[in-house]
Amino acid sequence: MDRRSFLTRGSGIALAGAATTAVLTANSSRANAAAKTTPTVFDFGAVGDGSTDDSDAFTKALYFAAQNGVTVVVPGGNYAIAKTCGFWSQGDVGAAWGLQCQGATLLSRIGDGTDVMQLQSSHTVRYFRLTGGLSIKGSGGDGNGLHVVSYGGDKFFYNFLIDGLSVEGAGLNGALFEGDVFEFTVANSYFQDNHFNGMTLANSKGGVVSTVNLNNCFFNQNHNIGMACVDFDSQWGGPTDVRVYGGYARDNQNYGFWYNNGTGQAAIHQVGFENNCRSLSPGDPNGAHVFAYVSVKMRDCAGYNQGGGATYLLKGWFSGASIIDGCIQGAGAAMAATGASRLVHIDGTRGGNVLMSGSGGGFDTNPGCGVTWQANGCGGPSPVGDLDVTRSVSGTA
Repeated sequence: MDRRSFLTRGSGIALAGAATTAVLTANSSRANAAAKTTPTVFDFGAVGDGSTDDSDAFTKALYFAAQNGVTVVVPGGNYAIAKTCGFWSQGDVGAAWGLQCQGATLLSRIGDGTDVMQLQSSHTVRYFRLTGGLSIKGSGGDGNGLHVVSYGGDKFFYNFLIDGLSVEGAGLNGALFEGDVFEFTVANSYFQDNHFNGMTLANSKGGVVSTVNLNNCFFNQNHNIGMACVDFDSQWGGPTDVRVYGGYARDNQNYGFWYNNGTGQAAIHQVGFENNCRSLSPGDPNGAHVFAYVSVKMRDCAGYNQGGGATYLLKGWFSGASIIDGCIQGAGAAMAATGASRLVHIDGTRGGNVLMSGSGGGFDTNPGCGVTWQANGCGGPSPVGDLDVTRSVSGTA
């Protein structure tokens, strides 16, 4: 290489290095600008010392997020909440908004039965995000840990995501979704030791909760039911398409799950259940991990009980087609000693049908109820003798 070529090549290297430096500098500048413009709850007056009331700061942050289509950062720390913080819509919201939490904890100091956090729509509100890891620790004297609500036929709260939430010790439900609240996902979240249900999904005031995905959520040690689908307007009815994928329901005083109107076209997939119906004795005929009216679909679920009263994996009153596929119910200790543990108790009315496939634990029935049943490749005791996994049998209760 002659001197001219060397110098020319060297200048190219120098130019390339200068260009790279310029790009990195520009990217760094943009990152710094973004960091400066991304709001945190401290910008709205939060202190985060665990004792100063930060309720107003969270309310201001939520309103700012909704009005500007941004996500407010909640740095890790303890934030005291002495009154309900939340968002009550003043108009439609159609851009992504919410809270990006970084391991933050809300410490409820509320004692008058009101919610810790409430989000209410009187308009059309979409694209809320609560992600990154937020814990709500209830006082026991408060209401719901998180309450998302939209009343009436022309008011909606939908298309939202909650990921990484934990609620413990709330005076009512860990989380309550009520009214026209739909098309949402709750993932990787925990609802434990709440004084009523871990989570309640409720049709209310003409509004219908629907198209719900619960992914890898845990409902443990709640004072009533782990997760319940109900209707606040009627004794009967409730959400039907609440899909559950993975997760666990353990040591709840009542049922693990309750479907007041069945699962419809949804299903419960790969969920574990353990020692639910703690308020009942082992072998109690009223106890189960899951209770459902109308019909239910369960696939690859497992129930186990030692000291609780969940005699059945599934119990209900069936008037439609129910499917139990690849599920099992097991027992140990006091429950095993009763000899009463079964996969399902079949009851309902003529027109009801229960199809069991590749499942273990056996079943019993309410004789004369008229529900038809089939057991394909199942094991365990039944009213017609022990089931054989190599055979299919059917009958009418």
